[in-house]
This record gives sequence, structure tokens and C-alpha cells, in this order.
Amino acid sequence: MELIGIPHRIVVSDRGLAEGNLEYKSRTESQPQAIAVADVLSFIQGRVKR
Repeated sequence: MELIGIPHRIVVSDRGLAEGNLEYKSRTESQPQAIAVADVLSFIQGRVKR
């Protein structure tokens, strides 16, 4: 499901958390990225400043 007006999607799952990751997907990218939980805030801040 694509959300209208939402440019960033972060998926928190049990499996991802067990691996220490969250899943990030931009509306402009076709593939999601695994982002370390510890790095997610700085990663999103960098994306928003673009």
C-alpha cells in the first residue's frame, strides 16, 4: 500500500529488530534499505534535509 503524501516509510518488524535493523523506503526508490537502529535518527535527518 502506497501512502499519498508520505515521502518516507519506516518498517519496524520483529525480525528486523532481532537483526538490529529497521527497514526504510523512500517514495522515490524502488527497493527498501536496512538501517541500523542506532543510525536511524541521523539517517532520516539527512534524508529530510535533502
